[in-house]
Amino acid sequence: MLTVLFFSLVTPLTLINPLIPRAVNVAIFFGILYFLLRKPTRDFFAERFARIRSLLERAAKEKAEAQARIKTIDDRLAHLDSEVAKIKETSRQEAAAESERLKVQTQAEIEKIRDTARREIEAAKQTALVELRQYAAANTVTLAENLIRRELTSADDSALLQRASSGFKM
Repeated sequence: MLTVLFFSLVTPLTLINPLIPRAVNVAIFFGILYFLLRKPTRDFFAERFARIRSLLERAAKEKAEAQARIKTIDDRLAHLDSEVAKIKETSRQEAAAESERLKVQTQAEIEKIRDTARREIEAAKQTALVELRQYAAANTVTLAENLIRRELTSADDSALLQRASSGFKM
């Protein structure tokens, strides 16, 4: 019924200009589209706007962090020469200290070896003196025995036996 009324109103207009009904149809179509798509479109564009804004904020934050890192790196590079000089000086000092420590340790080892050698030499000397005394005593006895055999006569031998046997008689 509504369409009949609508067409009854539109029919006289078509006689005037054939484009008018088409324009009305397009206007109605766009009006319906507006009412149907207004809220989803608004939500879509609001969400897209929020997403783009958050991406831009995150990009700005990351850019600030990157610039801070670049500044830190530039500062470190500016102080790099002094740090290298400090490291070299520290290395020289450590090397000198290590060299001195090795010298002291080497001197201590040398003294230990000298003390050990002195003790071994003294022990060898004492052993040699004991062996020399034993050798001298053995040779003295042998020489005395040979000398007695050469110079002792049988009369001297019997007199010695007599004297020795008189000492056993009591």
